Amino acid sequence: MLVIALLWLLTVTSALSRSFLPIDETRYVSVAWEMWHTHSFWVPHMNGETYADKPPLLFWLIHAGWAIFGVTEWWPKLIGPLASLLALGQLYRIARQLGYAQTSASLAPLALMAMLMWNLYSGALMFDILLTACLLGALSPLVSDHFTLRKALVSGIWLGLALLAKGPAVFVTLLPIVASIPWWRSAPLGGAVWRRLALSLLIGIALLASWALSAAWLGGRDYAQDLLWGQSVNRLQNSMAHARPFWWYSPLLPLLTFPWLLWRPTWPLRPRQPRQRLFWIWMITPFAIFCFISGKQIHYLMPMLPALALLIMDRLASSPTAPATVVRTRLPSLAIAVLGIVGCGLSLFGKGAVGPDNLSTTGAIALVLLAVGIWRQRWSDDASAARGLAVGTGIAIFVATQWMMGPFWSRYDVRAPGELLGTLESRQLPVAYNGGGYQATFQFAGRLTRPLMTLDNAAEALCRYRLDYPDGWLVTRHRDIDQLAVDESAVHHFDYRSGQLDILPVSAIRPEAFDPDCVAPADSAEKKHPMD
Repeated sequence: MLVIALLWLLTVTSALSRSFLPIDETRYVSVAWEMWHTHSFWVPHMNGETYADKPPLLFWLIHAGWAIFGVTEWWPKLIGPLASLLALGQLYRIARQLGYAQTSASLAPLALMAMLMWNLYSGALMFDILLTACLLGALSPLVSDHFTLRKALVSGIWLGLALLAKGPAVFVTLLPIVASIPWWRSAPLGGAVWRRLALSLLIGIALLASWALSAAWLGGRDYAQDLLWGQSVNRLQNSMAHARPFWWYSPLLPLLTFPWLLWRPTWPLRPRQPRQRLFWIWMITPFAIFCFISGKQIHYLMPMLPALALLIMDRLASSPTAPATVVRTRLPSLAIAVLGIVGCGLSLFGKGAVGPDNLSTTGAIALVLLAVGIWRQRWSDDASAARGLAVGTGIAIFVATQWMMGPFWSRYDVRAPGELLGTLESRQLPVAYNGGGYQATFQFAGRLTRPLMTLDNAAEALCRYRLDYPDGWLVTRHRDIDQLAVDESAVHHFDYRSGQLDILPVSAIRPEAFDPDCVAPADSAEKKHPMD
């Protein structure tokens, strides 16, 4: 358990040491902020409009912390690690209920926390770790020997929370497990147990419906249509329009399962026991379904990883202990060394976003030295080696993300432009975002209480905005205005992702950049810079 605690504390430190990353994390914390300052706790909003893309559980958890501690940055950053910790506890409980000894069962959360993608997403403000924690809560009563009425109620409540975390996506993992109960449960289920299982499903669906129907009524017709219809049919259509190939997940499996895929003693056994069949069904069936769904993201696969962790635990628990055995973990350590060598090369000879300004050479060297240390380690059995490899991997992830890549994250920090926008709002100056598709990136960073206007990056839209709001300001990617004649002395430049963000008064765009008809009367007179 000390190893798990160390890995979790490293994740907490990583989460607290960086800013929210655009566009996902900044969007979600900004939605929570807008719900908070407008007191719209039932209907999510983003940049002044209703937001139907996600259910509200994550936003409610953010509000719960803000109600206690005030509006802070650190509380939303802790939700991911806390959800991960809850998932680890639920996974340990599932392993114990399936009959594994305490020592063996502790290897399941250890294996999960050491996985690269689970570790990274545990420190992110996203929905998938929270969804997985709630899913594990729903499964824990189901795998116990006696599925009583009380356990059915508990399972249903957890299912409802999972649905409120990310909607019906939970059924991609849950339904195959439920449908295959006769194949993996050692004792057959009677009619009463099936009725209790149906009750659990009804409770979960009822919890989601109690929010969704009332939110649809409060949010208006358009929001109701987006929430109740657009989240199914329209999302499927959009997914098909942006399809990824069937095999898209396959090249990502080494990242998803690192370091265990590179260490043979943790490769899963063939399913000979009922509980092993459960793990395989839990892992393989959702993966196949996600492969057939055209819209793909690597974090969609998070609910599968606990099943892989259970398979790894099962393999380690069944490994015989031979006297005078020397166990090494050389292939994972070699992969860590390669990452450090590549990082060192890029920090010295790279260009742009992966050049010397954004990567630390000393961090890369530290990663290589850590890999050498893991390479040289010797253990007496597979379980001890797994614990050592988990510690080494967790430290390697921390060194790579917080030291080697530490300078890189400054390009994703939107606090400085957000503060400038907050100052502009306090001066009652109009602000527009140029480029379309604004995802509320700066709303929380600037504690903005008014939505930004949005422009579609067309010259006509810029012209109209300049005429209608001669004292207005513009937020834009530099690449979108680099062809225009602009008074550079009035522009605030910020490093942003792979490029540059500009915030400037629209009056700084010279009249000759537009059509001759787009000339405001103020163009004929000198104007004082609004920020002077």
